[in-house]
Amino acid sequence: MLIRRGALRAIWSEHGDPALGLPVPAASDRVFWDGLDLRTKETILVEADRVRETAWPQPLLSDWAAYARTGDRSAYESALFLRNRRTRLAVLAAALDPTEERVREAANGLWLKVEQSTWCWSAHDDAFSRGLRVPDPEHPFVDLGAGEDVALVAWAALLLGRELDEHAPGLRDRLAVEARRRVLEPFLARDWHWEGTEDHVHNWAPWIHSNLLPAALAFAGPPLRDRVVERCVDGLDRYLAQLPADGAIDEGFAYWWQGGGRSFDALSLLDALSSGRIATAAREGELRGLAELARFPQRVQVGPGWFASFADAEARADAGTPWHVLLRAATLCGTSDVAAFARAERGEQPLCGLDEGVHAGLGRMLAELTDARSGALAAAAPDAPPDAGQHPASGPARPDVFLASIGLGIRERAGLTVVAKGGHNGENHNHNDLGSIAVAVDGVPLLPDLGRAEYRAETFSERRYELWNMRSDWHSAPMPRGEVQLPGAQWRVAMDPVEGGWSLDLSAAHPAGERWIRTVRLTDAGLSVRDESDALHDPATRIVFVCTGVPERDGDGIVVPGRDGSRGLRLTFDPADIEFETVEVDDRYLRRSWGERVTRMLFRPASGASWELRGEAR
Repeated sequence: MLIRRGALRAIWSEHGDPALGLPVPAASDRVFWDGLDLRTKETILVEADRVRETAWPQPLLSDWAAYARTGDRSAYESALFLRNRRTRLAVLAAALDPTEERVREAANGLWLKVEQSTWCWSAHDDAFSRGLRVPDPEHPFVDLGAGEDVALVAWAALLLGRELDEHAPGLRDRLAVEARRRVLEPFLARDWHWEGTEDHVHNWAPWIHSNLLPAALAFAGPPLRDRVVERCVDGLDRYLAQLPADGAIDEGFAYWWQGGGRSFDALSLLDALSSGRIATAAREGELRGLAELARFPQRVQVGPGWFASFADAEARADAGTPWHVLLRAATLCGTSDVAAFARAERGEQPLCGLDEGVHAGLGRMLAELTDARSGALAAAAPDAPPDAGQHPASGPARPDVFLASIGLGIRERAGLTVVAKGGHNGENHNHNDLGSIAVAVDGVPLLPDLGRAEYRAETFSERRYELWNMRSDWHSAPMPRGEVQLPGAQWRVAMDPVEGGWSLDLSAAHPAGERWIRTVRLTDAGLSVRDESDALHDPATRIVFVCTGVPERDGDGIVVPGRDGSRGLRLTFDPADIEFETVEVDDRYLRRSWGERVTRMLFRPASGASWELRGEAR
């Protein structure tokens, strides 16, 4: 386990004091706000002024109910997220320049939040299961959306308390009433499915707990405040104690920010409320395992801006990725190499939370502003390698990565990076991907794991594995006797390191239980993927490799064209018939990572009990 169950809870019990309050730079702290750099100020003020000239986004009932009618959740969430973005920009603009006009804009956004019938996202609300097609304010549901909204209004109240009382008397009191009624009191009133059990917790728990902490401190006094904080601490303790000692996240890179990253958000707050005891324990005490959790994003990188994309993770980090969260985590744990990596990836990003998604809310934006003001973002990391976070096409290879807890291996040689996936098919945000590989050339994936598409009702239903990007036959994996994989933790692959790579035993990956051994090696001579099984004799057997774009025949081989400045990938193989199937990509998430087309190559081995595919950069 990453930490011992009860370790965080014990530190909090001995040293935590919610009465200390959070060190928030209120708008009245002119030394802080006037001292921010000019670029950051202009970024916030210019964008806040631009959107102030437009109509406020208004989520409609038809948008909310569309989830039950058609499975669409994007119309409601898009309008809601845009409105939240405008509100947090207005709050920061009012803190920077607390004129009546700016405070009024912030108050308008907060008032719209008060008048919003539900803070729960439509995809999670249990009103549908009770036959309703409208939100039910009398039965608030605490989900990710409720956590995001209560944190937004809490940070706003902490920043603009005096200004709101002056320009909109009564609004702050109304925010407190709604926060307690919609979120804090319901949170304590029942057991929530997302809190999980001692055996299974996913990213909802730390995501929500990290948002409820500032809300309790902003809007509740004892005993409500203390009960909420204690339950959040216990939930975080449970989540962290279930993570493996190697710090691996089975939901992948994109969800690290909402699971492990949210845990670090909460730990930072708890550190402030325990006089630095959390950081002390993370560096030299019972929380030392947290350093492995902080290392996960760096370990799964395959190239600048590209990451292993198993499960519902996206392969390409976007401009909204809150790298500052990782930098704070590295600082808490004292891992200078991770801090250097986070700074390199953050680059010249002006401020997280400027996009309309849920990468970063007002709390993360404020944390980044606080560290920018203190100089922490630009501080040099001692003993950091000069090329930390960089992945040149030539030069020393990165150390191999093998995360045994989730069956993930990553190896880089000769301009290639290969990712091999074991584990089981009952993981969080699972795709049926056992035994699959992905390959990047010069840091750019050309044989990808497609990752997530836009979420719909089907995504988290019994129809999940009807979606093509979730199925095993759209992963670079074998189809013994034509069989596809099934979901469930009983289907698994044992994965062991061997010289130059890994051996994956797929015998328990399919109902037939037939022996199938896949050996993946990457050396200076190139890539080798060797499959061994009697099922190779079956004419129904296919071995699938998925590639970006449209591959080209090249003599006795196939070339997958390079992209984003990379070289191509030339594949040679033992005798086989080959069928290409190209799909036009219309999903915005898949298209952003993989372009307009992806192709699966289906190989039917000609004969023998073994078959090998080889690859090299070309």
